[in-house]
Amino acid sequence: MAASSRKHRSRSDDGNSPGPHVPPPPPRGRRSEDEFMSDRRHRRRSHYASGYDMPREKSSKVDLLLCRFTSPSSHSWRTAPLSFDRRRIDDRDLWEDIRQTYRMELQMPWRRVFSLKRVKHIVPVTYTRNGVPCQQDKSKYPNSHTFMHDYHHPDRVRPDHEWVDWFTHFKDDNPGQTVGLEFVEGLWAEKLVAIALLITVAIIVVSIVWVVKGGNLQTVFTVMGFVLTGAAGEYYSYSAPRAT
Repeated sequence: MAASSRKHRSRSDDGNSPGPHVPPPPPRGRRSEDEFMSDRRHRRRSHYASGYDMPREKSSKVDLLLCRFTSPSSHSWRTAPLSFDRRRIDDRDLWEDIRQTYRMELQMPWRRVFSLKRVKHIVPVTYTRNGVPCQQDKSKYPNSHTFMHDYHHPDRVRPDHEWVDWFTHFKDDNPGQTVGLEFVEGLWAEKLVAIALLITVAIIVVSIVWVVKGGNLQTVFTVMGFVLTGAAGEYYSYSAPRAT
């Protein structure tokens, strides 16, 4: 009787029993193809999602736009772009680049020799969507004397990053806008005085020679009047404030 029970249990264990059939579990260490593809898709979605959550590295490039108005009473101006890498430049190199850009692209060498204008002020500006430069509130930024000193003497600027950080923050405080510097020009009084003295001496010498040779003195006074009138007109045109 016991042997018969053992044979019956053996047949039941072999799967010949009329009860429900349970499939054996898959071998340990191996996965089905469906499970493998499902896990792969899940990891791919997780990878893309984590990529969107990663913070983007801030660009180290800072773009500025320098400008100067061609005439105090007109609304025309010239611009010159300037870009620098805030990680690879210091204050001294930055002001040397600013000075070189203004002198070569805005002032131009021939104009620096013959013009009676020079830089009087440097002020921060932002640009409208139409590209019009607008001066900012001067009380919020370094005074013009600080700008002018470092512009004229870049070799005396310490190789720190104070100006580099300032321009970077100036750009960040005006998102979506172009920022830069305006070079406000004015009359170069010393150069004008020197030229006026040379012209006066030349007129006196020519007048003396003209009278000695029998020329009419009235002609000399007429020419001198034209010269003085032209000089006065140039002085008032350069010293007039810029229209805003």
